[in-house]
Formats: sequence, C-alpha cells, structure tokens
Amino acid sequence: MRLRLLAVLLLGLAQQVSAEGVVTGSDRIQVYIGAMLLDDQTGELQNDSGEPVDIDFSDLLAVGFEVETPYRSKDSGLEMGVNAGIGVSWKGSDTRFAGRVENGQGTAVFRLDNEMLIVEGHIGPYLRGHLGSKVDFYLGAGPALIYAEHDGDDDNDNDDETPDPVFDDDGNIILTDDSSSDLIIGYYARTGIEYDLGAGKQWGLGVRYLGGEMDFNDTVGDFDLKGLQVLLTYSAWF
Repeated sequence: MRLRLLAVLLLGLAQQVSAEGVVTGSDRIQVYIGAMLLDDQTGELQNDSGEPVDIDFSDLLAVGFEVETPYRSKDSGLEMGVNAGIGVSWKGSDTRFAGRVENGQGTAVFRLDNEMLIVEGHIGPYLRGHLGSKVDFYLGAGPALIYAEHDGDDDNDNDDETPDPVFDDDGNIILTDDSSSDLIIGYYARTGIEYDLGAGKQWGLGVRYLGGEMDFNDTVGDFDLKGLQVLLTYSAWF
C-alpha cells in the first residue's frame, strides 16, 4: 500500500511539471550502482523494558536512476533544470544491533541480525556545468519521499511471542523476530563528475545523501536516517 502511494505521488509530481509547460527538450537519463553507508546510532527496543541498543549497519547495495530535464543551456555552458529519480538500497543479514540488560544475576549481552530496505523517490532542481567538451560537474537537491523497512531476527531462532526479554540457561537474552516500516518526507542531495564517451554518453563517479526522521515503532523506535551513497554512474540522452 505504501509503495503504491509512493508511485502515485511521484507520478502526480511529474504530471504537474508537464502540465505547467515548464519542462522542454530531451532528457538525460543517469543510472547508478554503488554502496550506501548508514551512520551507526543508538535506538531502543520497543518492548516493556525499552533496552537501549547500538545499531551497527553494514553497507547497503544501492541502485537507481535519475532523469535530468534541462530548462536552458542544454549540454553547453551552465545547464539547469529539474531532476527526478528513484533509488533502492537494501542489505540482508550481516547487519547487527546489540545491547546490554540487567537480569538480576549480572549483565547480559544480546545481539541480533537486522535487515534494511530503503525505497525513495525525489524531485528537485539541478545545475550542471560543462567544463569544456569532455567533463561535466553537477549538483542537485530537494525533497524525497522515503519508505524504509527494518526487520529484526534473533540469533537464537526462538518462537516465543513474549515482547519482553527472556533469558536462556546460559544467560543469553532471547528476543522475538519483528519488523517495522515507515513512510516519510525527507531530503536528498547529489553531486558528481562525469566524463564524455561520445555520442551523448557519459560515465562518472557521484555521491548522494539521503536523510529523514523515521519511526520503526515495532523494532528500535525513532531512527535518524543518515545515508551517504558512493556511486558509479552512466548517463545518456533520450
């Protein structure tokens, strides 16, 4: 349902731009692949005890595309226009969060796998400077509609549905599997450099930043999304 809402809103934004008659000319399509580096942070387990947890994220695989529609100075001088795009980042397992809790007999350490999926769509202005005939430098920023899903998976594979921590005979904490998701309005920024391959095609290196305040109310609570993406890009006119 939330992904359907994301698609509808992005389509509405695109139709509004076209209806106003502002966007003209051909589009530059950029596809990318790379890694998303999420900032480590502290959360809180969403159970009656509310133990704090340190969230340590592995890098996420990031793929997506950007569409640049120039208003003026297409492919010469200082180009400006509208940039819209969609990106997906995800990581399955090998991403951990951990914490400690007092059980009356000492401090127990718990560690869980967790998976993250991020789907985002965005639209905003961009600038692209053509540095001679071979090199482009670009930047852009604007609002982003971000959907994220967080899944927790306890190491003990325990099916107990009790939301509070339970200790096994070895003093290890047992937590149940759970998942949570959120849909927010956040922001993005992008910049990069591209080199001419001829025939209107380019390749390059770029970085994107994605941010927003999310609430994973069934896993770790409030989550301050801060993600830097390092990307390999390929662009062509369509």
